[in-house]
Amino acid sequence: MKKFLKKFLILFCVFVLGVVGTVLFQNSEITDDRSDMNDSTLPEVMLQIGESMANRMYGYRQPMQADFTRDSVTPLDTTKKLLFVIDPYETKVNSLSYEVRTSDGSKVMENKKIKQLQKSGNYLQAQIQINSDLRMNQEYSLQISLDTDKGSAYYYTRVVSRSQLNVDQYLKFVTGFYEKCMDKTTAESLGPYLETNASETGTNFADINIQSSLSNVSWGKLKPQIYKKGIPVIKDINETTASISLDYQISASDDEGNTEVYDVTEFYRMRYTESRIRLLDFERSARQVFHPHTASVSDKGLLLGVRDKDVQYMTNKGNSVAAFVQQGDLWSYSPVNGKIVRIFSFREDDGEDFRDVRQAHDIKVIRVGDNGDVDFVLYGYMNRGIHEGYSGVCVYHYNNDQNVVEEKVFIPTTESYEFLKKDLGTLSYVSDENMLFLLFAQKLYMVNINGGGFKILDEGIQTGNFVVSDTNAHAAWVVKDGEHKGQIKEIAFDTLETRFLTPGQGEKLKTLGFMNEDLVYGVAKEADILTDKNGHATEGMYVLRIEGPDGTVKKEYRHDGLYITNVSIGNTLMEFELSSKSDSGYVVAKKDNIMNNKKSTANQVSVELISTSRTGTMVRLAFEEPPETETPLVMYAKMRSVKEKSITLDTQVPQESLYYVYAKGSLDGIYRNPAQAVKRADAKTGVVLNRTQQYVWERGNKKTQIQLSIQDVPEAIRSGMWDKGKLQERLGNSGTVIDLSGCTLDSVLYEVSAQRAVIAKTGNDTSVVIVGYDEYNTYLYDPATGETKPYGMNDSTALFENAGNVFLSYVEKVSY
Repeated sequence: MKKFLKKFLILFCVFVLGVVGTVLFQNSEITDDRSDMNDSTLPEVMLQIGESMANRMYGYRQPMQADFTRDSVTPLDTTKKLLFVIDPYETKVNSLSYEVRTSDGSKVMENKKIKQLQKSGNYLQAQIQINSDLRMNQEYSLQISLDTDKGSAYYYTRVVSRSQLNVDQYLKFVTGFYEKCMDKTTAESLGPYLETNASETGTNFADINIQSSLSNVSWGKLKPQIYKKGIPVIKDINETTASISLDYQISASDDEGNTEVYDVTEFYRMRYTESRIRLLDFERSARQVFHPHTASVSDKGLLLGVRDKDVQYMTNKGNSVAAFVQQGDLWSYSPVNGKIVRIFSFREDDGEDFRDVRQAHDIKVIRVGDNGDVDFVLYGYMNRGIHEGYSGVCVYHYNNDQNVVEEKVFIPTTESYEFLKKDLGTLSYVSDENMLFLLFAQKLYMVNINGGGFKILDEGIQTGNFVVSDTNAHAAWVVKDGEHKGQIKEIAFDTLETRFLTPGQGEKLKTLGFMNEDLVYGVAKEADILTDKNGHATEGMYVLRIEGPDGTVKKEYRHDGLYITNVSIGNTLMEFELSSKSDSGYVVAKKDNIMNNKKSTANQVSVELISTSRTGTMVRLAFEEPPETETPLVMYAKMRSVKEKSITLDTQVPQESLYYVYAKGSLDGIYRNPAQAVKRADAKTGVVLNRTQQYVWERGNKKTQIQLSIQDVPEAIRSGMWDKGKLQERLGNSGTVIDLSGCTLDSVLYEVSAQRAVIAKTGNDTSVVIVGYDEYNTYLYDPATGETKPYGMNDSTALFENAGNVFLSYVEKVSY
């Protein structure tokens, strides 16, 4: 009997355990909604130019705003034929359509569909010929649409008709240059192209340029190999110069034989001559792809490898967990728990291609919890996953206990990453109540992550006076319209509490920034704002204040007899100039600063630089406490499948006069003042385009001599008036006045080269019109006498400088 009961109990227990196990297993299959990110599916589109491939384009899932997408420039020769090369990967491509639009997207110039694509090895090809009458030296938007078995995909480039461009030679030079750098022997031929600075010391592969030594340009002692080949992308090109960028990957072996991978971006600016191509500028940035198996953990911290020193990271309150961003990937490291986690990455672990490693997105860490949870915002182009091919903003929450990332909301946009980061790089914050705050298209949005929907808190905000605190939890700006016009409005996003700062009678407020969470602003008397006839204002502030969110004045600074000008706020220091007022403006007398004592004494994780002979300068994340282990556990987070939550915002930027500076292969800045844009482009060897994508100014594309026919100069410009408002009235709809006051004579002569005469002030009540120049003279038209006479170049420079370098020109209205 006892044996029977014993057997019965054993069988019963086995039965129960079997049932429980089956239920748990089935339940886990039903509820485990974690998975890896979906693979890339969109084809790539490139151009065949001569013997070279160029302008690799990545697909979008929706049509984009034409005037906010300028990833490449495709030159057209006299045939106006283009040969497209398509890498379909695993996707079936049925047909190709193209559409030529004005660069602001307002008018379709031409469209056509090509059903028969030619097969060439693993690629497909399609040749098009543009038949529209395109203006010379005017950019147009070219949209390519692919009809695939996975839906439509859209690709963008700008086309421009220009003569004698030598495109194929430029492309061959770039490809040959980066390939020769991989071998010390072949690299010897590159020495004459460099302008090596003999005082250069050390090696920093994250910052190589034309002044670097040949040894460093040819990768020092790293001994790399090309891991993924690059395809040159034309950023700007004209009759005299070309700017081309190149992205590729290299690999190298560390001291233990482990493989390191580096993302490399290069920029070339070149001039074609009959004897050879001259390299005018060269920049290279190599950044190591972080991999925990090759990373070094020690008492000194976590070695991030070769990269720039501006590490975007955040810790929890106890500094026991740090989340950091490297090359578009988000990682967390806990020295206390001995764990490294890859929270988010578009990179494939095996078999990745350039679609996965494309750097057209960024990550902003919002907060790190004591339990290791991380809230973050991803914005830009989505390389793969459920939003592949979209440009937009995505809010995620990483659950440390479950090692899973959950999407909270996705906001698609029709701006490319370059434009998107100008807004979202300023503000993107998630409050404790799961409200997302964004600055988009001059509007301040509050998006309800949990319930959906959004609210516009304010609009008409100019980014120039919009400032945010270190954590993005507070923001402030000067109100431009309405009952609070002229006041500073400050908001705390976690509580939505707002306060207004009102200027005194005859005073003006100016937002300067934040120190920690404390607002910094200046006060100027209206009498101390010096304005010329064309509205150029320079202001001197008599007091500077630092205030807490509750209005408590933390510090007030003033200096009797001097005015505060040119304030800049850094990580630990605020610097400014003390100037005296004169009839011609403010003159700097001396400089002063205010220390950010809280930051300089804070007990935080820090960034350190170290160096080795093989890799040069590297970056380390240093912790105060030693790690639990020097061989941490490595984990890779999964994605949780959730119901898609998309919210559409109005991201159309209001129509206004804006000037875009493109330099070093990317969008450098957006300006309302054309003179500031020209000066920035001059300093960065770039170009300036207006809202309709006309060339306003180009570095290095000025004719050696030219003289305009006075009859071809608009009558309003011939009048020589320098009142900008009246000049615009007389010019009417034929063009837009551009105020280039403050620029050099050499810079404004570009306008004459581009067939646009320039009004130049010569005295209190006199002016001339610059209608030509050569190596030795300018040719000046006198509105009072109607005569044109040469004037020496040096004398012209002095004449205009003494009058304040007041220049007015115009950009003609484009008619299609």
